[in-house]
Amino acid sequence: MGTISSPLDRPIRTAAVISTEDEAIAVARTIAGVFGGSGQAPETAEARLDLLSRSGLLGVSVPTDHGGIDVSNTILAAICTEAAAQSATLGEILAAHFVGLEHVRSWGTEGQNTTVFSAALAGARLAGASVQRKEEPVDALVLLPHGLAWRLNGEAHCTPCTRHADWVLVPTRPGGRTAGLLLPVRTPGLRYAANTCEPANGKPQPAEHVLFKDVVVDGDTLLHPAGESAQRAVPHDLELLLEASRHLGAGRRVFERMLDRPDVATTTIGLLSARLAAADAMIAEAGRAIDAAQIGLAEHHRTNAFLAAAAALAIAREASGHAKDAETAQSDAEVSTDGLPAHVFSAVHESGRIHLDRHRHPQDEES
Repeated sequence: MGTISSPLDRPIRTAAVISTEDEAIAVARTIAGVFGGSGQAPETAEARLDLLSRSGLLGVSVPTDHGGIDVSNTILAAICTEAAAQSATLGEILAAHFVGLEHVRSWGTEGQNTTVFSAALAGARLAGASVQRKEEPVDALVLLPHGLAWRLNGEAHCTPCTRHADWVLVPTRPGGRTAGLLLPVRTPGLRYAANTCEPANGKPQPAEHVLFKDVVVDGDTLLHPAGESAQRAVPHDLELLLEASRHLGAGRRVFERMLDRPDVATTTIGLLSARLAAADAMIAEAGRAIDAAQIGLAEHHRTNAFLAAAAALAIAREASGHAKDAETAQSDAEVSTDGLPAHVFSAVHESGRIHLDRHRHPQDEES
């Protein structure tokens, strides 16, 4: 009891072994370049996803007692930031995968952990599902009793290219309590509304619309009855953290584009760099708080992790929003510096000048 089925009809992969956190960041940067279209990138989404699986990146958060290197949550956030800075789609795919693994780590049985973690080390990927809808307060699909099992019906918006993942984590509610359900993506009854996972006209890849039609669910695939503490549990905190990292990555992507503008004001660059740096620092602090919550048993560890992750998300989202507003502003006069004391304005202006000089004259930097 307490096991999760392996993905159906999936050939065995051979994934690279990543042995250090620095190597994980380097691999993330390389894969992000592939998804971002630099170099000789594979032409199809399926080929890019296969490259991701073989890179070893999907196993870096696996605990050490299951053969992984269990990188810190600050490193996970840095990986998602690197990804999102070049590809919003890759950032979302990696965040959903790492959050899914944390659900297994936090609430899975030993058998479930063994199955999923060994598969992740071999390149298996977890996708995520969201069932929230504006028109009604729904945050999970209802599981109805079906003999000794359950039956699932409904629809969800899932991580881009879920059909090419191995499992999808679906929030469900059996017997009135919220639980995570980890389903192989080829389970009978799962229907994918789109015909392809290729983005249209170069646009960001949208969420994949998935229908659940009379899906028979074994109770052993339920990860956890989360109960009332779910809002201050490590998987939820990690989800907030990695969402913050994706906003930071998006802000950095805009920032890099603005550095290429010949008419950009140095003060604008200085302000944006300061906001992005503040978000980066908040994300790093939240990562450390979540690290503490993973090993600490006291309630204050979980509370601190949640507060830090929520703060990081708010700051990162604001920084990303400022970057987008600055990029679309008709002139630098629209980027307000009103209210800044003279010495702060001077520091911000100098910061912007340094960033622009480094970007425009990289050969002048010291090695």
